[in-house]
Amino acid sequence: MGAGLDPDDLGMIADALDRVLGDAPLEAIDHAGGQGEAADALWAILEENGYPSLCVGEAHGGADAGLCDISMLARLAARHALALPLVDTALARGLLSAAGAEPPTRRIALRDPTDPDLPVAHAVQCDAVLSLDNGRLRLLAMEAASLHPEHGAEDGAARFEDNVAAEIAGVAIPDWLTARSFHALAAFTRAAAMAGAMQGALDLTLAYTSEREQFGRPLSKFQAIQHHLADIACETAAASAAVEMAGDALAADPQIGAATFDDIAIAKVRCGEAAGRVAAAAHQAHGAMGFTYEYKLGRFTRRLWQWQDEFGSAQQWSQVIGNAVLDADDPALWPIISRPI
Repeated sequence: MGAGLDPDDLGMIADALDRVLGDAPLEAIDHAGGQGEAADALWAILEENGYPSLCVGEAHGGADAGLCDISMLARLAARHALALPLVDTALARGLLSAAGAEPPTRRIALRDPTDPDLPVAHAVQCDAVLSLDNGRLRLLAMEAASLHPEHGAEDGAARFEDNVAAEIAGVAIPDWLTARSFHALAAFTRAAAMAGAMQGALDLTLAYTSEREQFGRPLSKFQAIQHHLADIACETAAASAAVEMAGDALAADPQIGAATFDDIAIAKVRCGEAAGRVAAAAHQAHGAMGFTYEYKLGRFTRRLWQWQDEFGSAQQWSQVIGNAVLDADDPALWPIISRPI
């Protein structure tokens, strides 16, 4: 498992992915929750360019990026409101590779090992799901008989019955990969995705309020709108900083020690808190325009609300942080929040 790509190399990969997603038509990005011919064609391009295998080791034909680098995929995919399971597949393949198994070229969803009964995001878009059971990573076939789609859920979430699912592959996990660390890594992807979607909402709101005029001047010149823009920018910056801090910790500690786990918890909490504020302020600035299908804002905010709760809500992760402070030999909050980053 790599500790992270060179920033220049990662930047080139990010630029290329940004162009691919920017050129993709709406029906490929968000039609019917990431399903259909256009979505399949876009997935083929992503697969051809190796993005779903970014974190797979060189021995298994991947780019050997660190799991910390998945934040780049998550943020970019979210900035384009991508419905396809790119990020979950990349994490699943990276974990399989880290455990010594060669990942298959499948779309893979993630099952939360801390609560397997929760709906599985992207389930109806995928043909496999990664599960951690009794010290083993299990790749299970995703078939219609095993799925119960969630009504109105974003991106094809469904409840999954493993008693009717065939096992495609199974491998013993390394000591560091526990249900707790699996859960944290998945939460890190959701925090990064929220940061990306918030940046997308900020960019969209800035453009809209600069171009749209009322009473002969741009909306951005009105003080009430300026307050909304400032709130969105501040919350987005704070969320992005928390994700970067967690990513740096994960790069330095790929096996997710206690401090890294706490940094991921902080990122999930901070992004979850910011998501609701950003969504509300962005819709206030847009008015009714923000709810139309053809416009991106609704796709950003629907996913922000979804990602707030996936792999632990802000409240649940806040309890984790609180327990970490209270369980320390010398309980003290200030040394934790004031340490150098």
